[in-house]
Amino acid sequence: MDYEISPPGAGAMLESLRAYGYSLNSAIADIIDNSITAKAENIWIHLVWKGSDSYIHIRDDGYGMSENELSSAMVAGSQNPLLHRKSDDLGRFGLGLKTASLSQARSLTVATKCSGTEMAVRRWDLDYIAKSGADEWRLLKSCREGANILLEPLASMSSGTIVLLENLDKLCAGNTASNSIHRDNFYHRIDSLREHLAMVFQRFLSAPQRLNIFINGEQETHAVKPWDPFCKTHKATDPKPMISAPYNGKLVKVKGYILPHKDMFGAGELDAAAGPAGWNGQQGFYIYRNARLLVAGSWLGLRDGSQKWKAEEHYKLARIQVDITNDMDADWQIDVKKSVATPPHTVAEALVNYGGQIRKEAREVFAHRGKYGKRTSSAKISKIWMARQKNGLNTYYLNRSHPLLKRFLESAGSLKKDAETLFRLIEETVPVEQIWLDTAESPEKRSTPFFGVPEKEIISAAEQSLKIIAGKRWPPSKELIDMVCEIECFVDHRNLLYAHFGV
Repeated sequence: MDYEISPPGAGAMLESLRAYGYSLNSAIADIIDNSITAKAENIWIHLVWKGSDSYIHIRDDGYGMSENELSSAMVAGSQNPLLHRKSDDLGRFGLGLKTASLSQARSLTVATKCSGTEMAVRRWDLDYIAKSGADEWRLLKSCREGANILLEPLASMSSGTIVLLENLDKLCAGNTASNSIHRDNFYHRIDSLREHLAMVFQRFLSAPQRLNIFINGEQETHAVKPWDPFCKTHKATDPKPMISAPYNGKLVKVKGYILPHKDMFGAGELDAAAGPAGWNGQQGFYIYRNARLLVAGSWLGLRDGSQKWKAEEHYKLARIQVDITNDMDADWQIDVKKSVATPPHTVAEALVNYGGQIRKEAREVFAHRGKYGKRTSSAKISKIWMARQKNGLNTYYLNRSHPLLKRFLESAGSLKKDAETLFRLIEETVPVEQIWLDTAESPEKRSTPFFGVPEKEIISAAEQSLKIIAGKRWPPSKELIDMVCEIECFVDHRNLLYAHFGV
């Protein structure tokens, strides 16, 4: 077979590796994957502001690498994704360290040592390669001038690795150290990074042999605290049975959670449970590979019939955990950044069937403010407003079969026609668009029935409702009092009303 060797130019190839679309958060998460694979127990991240000379320093106490292993790890595409890997390996293409680091910096230095060896150093420097004019893959064996002091912490460790990102042109190009706006923008990224790592590595951070990640310090106050998207410890969370979806002799494990309605959260809990992207942005499937989060809340482009699933307000309480292993990467089309996953067809079918039920139940909890949740089937909530489809469109109407409205119309006498006309006008003028707009923009500001109203007004409204229902049947029976207390707007105030009525 006649052929020729056609290696890519070093400069062009390394510049191309910067274009995978990493954010700062996803880049650092990808670097941390290597630390976890190296069995690190502690990872220290420092984002240091010095204007255009700012840098990012990541150190771990994993088992490190020999000099030969380091040289191999610095090669682009050092790992064939088709080869078998250890079950706990979080990598795939052998590109993550290089692409993630170079997406943020023009200089990547890695210093490492394993037990009983001296520290080894290798560096990719894009500016050096560009200026050399040779267009060769020159992997330097030293750090940048003046950076030796940043590698010194490794000297006192038995093993570990330091990843040093310098010349942060994507973050700090043109920035000056004395500019307070530039400085604040740089440090504001720490809050976002902390939230991202708390979510992506939550299961490692909360494991019995837990991983510790520290940002800009080494005290407990600098530690990243795990964020559980499923609120497993909240008493009102409704966990669903786990299913296993078979695929090519492997099992994809799926477990849904219906999160509590906002009324069930205490002060400060609601914002914490929302997550980095907010309630609407965090709904859907959470894809984990070897306990590492890849996709943080997405409906994965799935559809039920012709209707594609979208992130909508009334499904925001639905979050579903999906666990896959690293030998499913090709089947799930995991990308280099490990942030995109597409389920195989047969698994997608199982997810639609399972997810459809979770969405349905989440909508029920959302619509009824959590009052259905884990209540028994005998619990009654009496609804005055009902929904239905008319001419293919969603409409809302007053439930004339409701005991209160039914009795009111019966007692209206000659005014019954006027009452019906008034009901119809109310139904035709429900401000649906405004309600949805307000709920979508400021869900935390949605009020609940009789919120902030003095107790005497609640009691007065309940008494008047009871008089309408009871009519001449006075004093009312416990059954009639129950009927009033089960009206949706009075459910949250039943204890007050039962005490007032002496039941």
